[in-house]
Amino acid sequence: MNFELDARSLEAVLALTSVTVGFIAYWFISQSAIMENYFSARYPNPDKQILYFVLFQRYTGVAFLGILPTIVMFTFLGKTWADYGVKSPESLETLWWILGLVSLVIPINYFNAKKADNLLVYPQIRSKYWTIKVFVHEYSSWIAYLLAYELLFRGFLLFSVYRVAGAWTAMLVNVAIYAIAHVPKGQKEAVGAIPLGMLLSYLTLKTGDIWIAVIVHIALALSNSFFSFLAQPAMYYKK
Repeated sequence: MNFELDARSLEAVLALTSVTVGFIAYWFISQSAIMENYFSARYPNPDKQILYFVLFQRYTGVAFLGILPTIVMFTFLGKTWADYGVKSPESLETLWWILGLVSLVIPINYFNAKKADNLLVYPQIRSKYWTIKVFVHEYSSWIAYLLAYELLFRGFLLFSVYRVAGAWTAMLVNVAIYAIAHVPKGQKEAVGAIPLGMLLSYLTLKTGDIWIAVIVHIALALSNSFFSFLAQPAMYYKK
């Protein structure tokens, strides 16, 4: 058996390792009962307690899904950001896909956000009173987390596997791991991640950049958060 790695195989191995180690570290640290108890003791106010715990979870994701994989991938490989789709779009195709998908996602979220199963989970910050500061934290942390998330999945993982195994294998591997990563959020999100993941992976390889995946995912999260807040009977805006 030959266990030697050429440059392309090493890249794919590092990407898969980054996804595996990064997600496991992120999940167990962000869901740690020790950390939850720390925030409970640190912030007696329930609104501040849940706010800062959710922010801790998301920025832990930024660290282990974004920063750590970036260090790993660029330390051992002579690649550039453009090799992972972080570059200016090569044509207007990216823009048209973004506009089309966002215009589809937002109306769907408007109706979906009112459903009982969605309101049990979103918005993740379960504060009763929302100020401008809370909204800024909610949206900025989502953006940071999803930038890291998409860089890992549709950047490092997708392009690395594509270069060694081709488009179909890259897309299927990406979607499989992407769907599994959504299992903790329930059956609905795990199943929904399959067609969405396949579409975003295909469009990323087709256009050569990650911006469709990044912006559509951010639009999905932010619109769902906003509409869910409006539909929550026990959440209020406070000046």
